[in-house]
Amino acid sequence: MILTDKKIQELLEEKELLIEPYPSMEQIQPASIDLRLSNDYLIPINDQTPVDIKNNNPRYEPVKTNMILLPPRAFILATTKETISIPPYLIGRVEGRSSVGRLGIAVHITAGYVDPNFTGQITLEIANLSQNTIQLYEDMRICQIVFEELDDTPNRLYGECGNKYQNQTGTTGSMIFYDEDTQHFGGN
Repeated sequence: MILTDKKIQELLEEKELLIEPYPSMEQIQPASIDLRLSNDYLIPINDQTPVDIKNNNPRYEPVKTNMILLPPRAFILATTKETISIPPYLIGRVEGRSSVGRLGIAVHITAGYVDPNFTGQITLEIANLSQNTIQLYEDMRICQIVFEELDDTPNRLYGECGNKYQNQTGTTGSMIFYDEDTQHFGGN
């Protein structure tokens, strides 16, 4: 079941669901909360060296700025200004806002799912799918999070089963190299 604005506000007031800074009325939508863009980015470095997922070599240039230019077909990592703490009986789904999507901006490639018990800022995988350079600004409402209620509390919560991104602050690059099964790829 997807939560409405009434239920979301109730959970925020009861401090069951935490969003810091607390969302403004403009951010509260009928069945979601708009999240804002921070000023913290990671720009993938393209030096023609293959990224080996086994060996911690995805490389990024960290950038802090209140406005960033995103060229056509470019990809960057960013983060939400808000820190989220989701209770064990909910999940979150990060979705693009239609006003941003209509410019050609995708806010996540595949990682729009936020597990029960997750705490942290949400890293966004932003791609410009348009033919135009687009300016992105700190504090702009870049995406929305939808909350869904689970039918039961999971046996293992996020943060209890080797999760790498619990309590992340700032934009966080890929940590796939920490996955135990990754080390077995390629026979070595």
